[in-house]
Amino acid sequence: MKSTKKILALLLVFVMLFATLTACGGGDDSDTGDRTDLVYGLSADPSKLDPMAMAEMSSFTVTYAIYDNLYEEDADGNYVPSLAKNIEISDDGLVYTISLRDDVKFHDGSQMTADDVVFSINRTIDKGWAFDMAGYIENVEKVDEYTVRVTLHTPFGGMIGSFASPFFSIMSKNYLETNGDDAAERKPMGTGAYKFVEWVSGDHITLEANEDYFQGAPAIKTITFKPITDKNTGLISLQTGEIDAFLNINATDIPTVEADDSLSLYSTDLAAVLTFNMNVEKAPLDNVNIRKAIDLAINRQNIIDGALEGRGTIANSPIAPTCEGYSTNVEATECDPEAAKALLAAEGYDENNPLVITMKIKEDAKNQRVAQVIQNDLKQVNIDMQIDVMEASAYSNAIYNTGDFEVTILSWCAMFPDAHSLLFSQYHKDCYGGTGNITRIVSDELSSMLEAAATMTGEERVQAYDDVVRMIQDQAIAAYLVYEPTTITTNAQLKGVQANTIGIYKVKNWSW
Repeated sequence: MKSTKKILALLLVFVMLFATLTACGGGDDSDTGDRTDLVYGLSADPSKLDPMAMAEMSSFTVTYAIYDNLYEEDADGNYVPSLAKNIEISDDGLVYTISLRDDVKFHDGSQMTADDVVFSINRTIDKGWAFDMAGYIENVEKVDEYTVRVTLHTPFGGMIGSFASPFFSIMSKNYLETNGDDAAERKPMGTGAYKFVEWVSGDHITLEANEDYFQGAPAIKTITFKPITDKNTGLISLQTGEIDAFLNINATDIPTVEADDSLSLYSTDLAAVLTFNMNVEKAPLDNVNIRKAIDLAINRQNIIDGALEGRGTIANSPIAPTCEGYSTNVEATECDPEAAKALLAAEGYDENNPLVITMKIKEDAKNQRVAQVIQNDLKQVNIDMQIDVMEASAYSNAIYNTGDFEVTILSWCAMFPDAHSLLFSQYHKDCYGGTGNITRIVSDELSSMLEAAATMTGEERVQAYDDVVRMIQDQAIAAYLVYEPTTITTNAQLKGVQANTIGIYKVKNWSW
């Protein structure tokens, strides 16, 4: 695998798999009048609005309305052309010749051309956040005003999916060369259905409709994004009508929403895996038997019932079922406390000398509930797990930068629906630490297996990923726990709600 700049890349990297969601809760008959505005509650105030230089759900939610991609996913999860008219792929899978639309304008009225696409893809490569996708690109060149050629150094079946990800948003070459990265971070300008208006940090971000949008002007004319960090406050704001949409309310509040005719709850499978991550460089977690004991001690069903209100399914793999490459050929780890105790006893740990470890987690009610369930499971096998709840920036620094942690829990989410997007950044040696491999496993064999699987297709590829999963499982590098659903709660009168499996919503398709 070609080496590239290693920068923090959360596998929060997101799948562009759009599916119309099934709504729970009734719709009342209240009149929304002639509303053309929308107030969207964000779980956090974005740190920046540059989709190539961050991996935050709140930021992507905003930038997804401002920018377009070469390809996007339709409601059935199929990749369809957006800014591209079509892409021709060479027989050897190395050359992608991209024909562009000639009727697309940026928000400043300038024409989008091949120069902008070449600039944008090179910027994605240079920023380094999309290492697991952009790292396959050898060269990007302009063929003519509306044709671009992308050459890979190794075949990569996920390239079209990558072109549909937020990291590959198309930006204006002239705008950024004139105004610099600060403009991308604070005053983004793209080709999308909405134009940036203003950002008052900590209070709101306002967008207005792009009436000249090449796919047609959106029905919602103004979007106001409001940061609401407390999910209880988010629910109250929905109930009072202060906001119209909010992502992932507390699972404990779902029955309340389902009983409220003024609200609708939409849910779909998340292309992510809730994972118990172990730092293999930290003793005693450098001992595979200790890691296996922890894996065996965790009761996944207890997590679903005790922390997730019964919502979720036991994970049999670090690959989500919504991703290409997933299979049921590998089995989930069965909870076996006695086997866990035996492994620990062989290493000198018992009720008189319990193993003491610390789990660091980010401030979040769900994370704390999950951690407490696991804490109780581990206690049954003579493991005393302390829980250290940390502020978000301090947590990220410890997990991704310094590696100053023993265990943690994270929901690893794919950027596009493919096993590569979930596994490469987590377990490849070139992604050590800050680029996603927080377990800090350095294995030439595992890295080679991941590289080979990315070039395969069909059943051969599924079998290759089965082998990868078995190796992760045999070495207990991490304990994959639960496949979770993702939800959005909206005003019941809102129509056209569609989502991908990580909850980035196509507001351009919504209406009252």
